[in-house]
Amino acid sequence: MNIKDILMAGFTGTTVMTLFSETVSQLKNANYNEAEILAKLIKRASKMNKRQSTIAGWAAHYAVGTLFAVTYKALLDKGNIKPDLLNGALFGGISGLGGAAIWHSTFNAHPNPPGVNLKNYYTQLVIAHVIFGMAAALVFRVNNQKSKSNDEDAR
Repeated sequence: MNIKDILMAGFTGTTVMTLFSETVSQLKNANYNEAEILAKLIKRASKMNKRQSTIAGWAAHYAVGTLFAVTYKALLDKGNIKPDLLNGALFGGISGLGGAAIWHSTFNAHPNPPGVNLKNYYTQLVIAHVIFGMAAALVFRVNNQKSKSNDEDAR
């Protein structure tokens, strides 16, 4: 398992996902940006100031994206599956449902959760994870092709 590929897939998938969430936020005049919501949760449950909680929220968001990329890559490798848009979308959809369940538990357990329309948030969250999975699949696919090309050139 190549750490560079995983970091690239996690970063790219998380960035594209977040751009989607931010676009939906702007269109719906609501905040569905996962990192910003995490920052609010952290700030309201800790003694961190806004800057600290914002950094922590963004760091946690990208760390979770990297963990999703590790999981996706492990599944691809274990099943000897080539990454493509379809299995990326499936992985993203399944992980999005799991993510929505985790967010739901977090909002319920938090002493002062931010006001978010949960139905709309969870809907966009699952779609955002589908986008994450597809973006990560593209990164893994491109890097696999580069790796094969480099192997052939070395022979």
